[in-house]
Amino acid sequence: MGFFIDAYDLFCISTITKLLDRIYYYDLAFGKPGSLPPNVSAAVNGVALCGTLADQLFFGWLGDKLGRKKVYGATLMLMVIYSIASTSYSEARPNLS
Repeated sequence: MGFFIDAYDLFCISTITKLLDRIYYYDLAFGKPGSLPPNVSAAVNGVALCGTLADQLFFGWLGDKLGRKKVYGATLMLMVIYSIASTSYSEARPNLS
C-alpha cells in the first residue's frame, strides 16, 4: 500500500504541472493556456521528490518506534482527511473570457 501511495504521488506530478500551466500561466493575448517556466517546473518536481524522501524517512522511523500498524493507520487517516479537504476546497476564479 505504501508503494502505491508513493507511486501515485510521483505519477500525478506531471498532471499537476499541466494544471498549473492552465490555471496560473494562462495567455490572455491568445486565449490559450501558457506553459510553466522551466525553473517553476523544476521546483515543483524537486519539492515533490524531496517531500517523498522526507516522508519515507520520517514515517519509516516512526513505524519502527510506534509499530507499523499504528503508523499505517495514522497515515491512512491523514490521506483520507486531506483528500476530502482538497476536493472540498473551492476558490472563485475570474472569468477569463
